[in-house]
Amino acid sequence: MKNKPLLICLPLFLLAAGCSTAPERQPAPIAKAVTPKPPAPPKPPAKKPAPPVVKKQVPETKTYAIDDGKSTFKVEPSVPAFKIDPLAPPVEVPGVAAGVPATTTAMTGSMVQGIAPLAAPAPVVPVMPAVAIEDVALPAGSSPAVIALLSEADRNRAAGDLDTAVMATERALRIDSRNPALTYKLAQLRIKQAKPQLAEELAGKAALLAGNNLDLKRKSWLLIAEARRMQQNYQGAKEAKAKAEGFFGR
Repeated sequence: MKNKPLLICLPLFLLAAGCSTAPERQPAPIAKAVTPKPPAPPKPPAKKPAPPVVKKQVPETKTYAIDDGKSTFKVEPSVPAFKIDPLAPPVEVPGVAAGVPATTTAMTGSMVQGIAPLAAPAPVVPVMPAVAIEDVALPAGSSPAVIALLSEADRNRAAGDLDTAVMATERALRIDSRNPALTYKLAQLRIKQAKPQLAEELAGKAALLAGNNLDLKRKSWLLIAEARRMQQNYQGAKEAKAKAEGFFGR
């Protein structure tokens, strides 16, 4: 029983010794707030070295003594003197008309022989002469309105008012559009108005509408030949004229 306090103290002593040998726990490090540094200011661009200053060289001025004008000098002529010979008498040239001044006739024989006489300009010959355009009569049985309008157109054409004549003929064609004589007469007016392209189209239509009327066909092809000649289509004009002449033997 005497050792009972020792038994109670021994475990306490061992427990205290074990706690003293246990490693001490260090506290966790505390994170420090880091303040961002301000950005460094941009470096100024490097200055280019100034170009060297080149000093202009001023030519030295020299002074000269002023001439008092008392010195005498002689100017030698650089151009040789010419001797003037008397004028030769004028030479009469044969073939010069009377009344021409004598000074213009002072020419040598060699100069006269070297001048060739001027050739007269050749007359301008047309490539193809104009084709005669014949008139046609209205077929029998035409309406009185068409006859009246055509008579008005003939009077205006004789007076030189071609525009009014064209208007009257076109009104007659609106009444009788299948009348080849009216189409042919309108083509005649277009030729007089110097509108050959329209005249060629109308004359071709008249030749188609003519049917068995060979005389109207021949006149229409002659009008086509003249319209082509006015357009400087000389080959086409010759072909149209040859076709018109072919109707004589039918």
